[in-house]
This record gives sequence, structure tokens and C-alpha cells, in this order.
Amino acid sequence: MFGTKQWLVLAAVVVVSVFAGAQDKGIKASNAWVQLPASDATEAMAFVTVENAGMYEVNITSATADASGKVDLREGGQAVAFISVPAYGRVDMSATGVHLMLIGLKRTLKAGDTVMLTLATDMDVTLNVAASVRAQ
Repeated sequence: MFGTKQWLVLAAVVVVSVFAGAQDKGIKASNAWVQLPASDATEAMAFVTVENAGMYEVNITSATADASGKVDLREGGQAVAFISVPAYGRVDMSATGVHLMLIGLKRTLKAGDTVMLTLATDMDVTLNVAASVRAQ
């Protein structure tokens, strides 16, 4: 059965509101946030935890954000074609690992704002997740 930690993760996923189609395939996004950029910045880093309960690796192939014109998938500061989420595994995005780079910010982001992120995968699953803007 589930332990307390697993129930908390499950509750967080429900609160974050991932599309039902993604849940059917065992792919979930949670714990999304955007690092508060400097007031004159045109870019910001975004982070999401993506869990894959399925038996096959899933690749995040693209992303969009309502607060930017473009989103790059990055690893170690370099643009990459995809972010792999291993079978029965997860990816916890971080500033020094894989993350999203919001490029061409459309508005000034303030702490407490919400940015809607959409992640597309090679399994035809789309994950929508609300990311709060915070200092860290």
C-alpha cells in the first residue's frame, strides 16, 4: 500500500491539476516553480518534477509558458532536444541539472505570480502545471 510520503505526492499531483490523459499513462508533473528573475531580466529558469510510473522511458520534447515567447529545454546551461524521464523514475529539475529556460518574458514576474507551463512528450501526452514564482 501507500505510505504517508506517497499519499502526499499523490495529493500534490492532484492539486497541481495534471491533465487526465497524462494520468492515464502514468506521467505526472508537480512541484513547479519559476525562479524570480531580476527586474530587468528577459529570461527566467523554471523547474518541475516529472514522474513516470510507466514501464517505458518518456521524453519531454518541448515546453511552452504563458509568460514567455519561447521555452528552451536545458541541461547544465546548454539547450537539449529532450529531457528523459526514466521508466519507473522521475526527474527533479534543478538549476545545475535539467530545467526549463523561459526566454523573452512577456511580463515582469513578481514573487507570488503564477506561470502556466505546458510540457509535451514523445508519448503524445501533454502536461499542464501551474508554477509559482519565488526567490528559491
